[in-house]
Amino acid sequence: MFKIEGKSMNGPEKPLLVSQAKARQIIGVGPTKFWELVKSGRIKTVLLHEGSRPMVVYASLEALVEGKTT
Repeated sequence: MFKIEGKSMNGPEKPLLVSQAKARQIIGVGPTKFWELVKSGRIKTVLLHEGSRPMVVYASLEALVEGKTT
């Protein structure tokens, strides 16, 4: 166990955002199914700035895999 800025960490820190390609790899789907999940609201994305590619909110992937609705 180690500490970062006064917080105990028991393992690797989870990312806040991941790329679309990494998100598809994590949940094991192709581009078509991925965008269906985004459009349905089950996977959340954010734009960091105008003109950027959407980044995927990692917590929404966890919720999807755990069967929770977000």
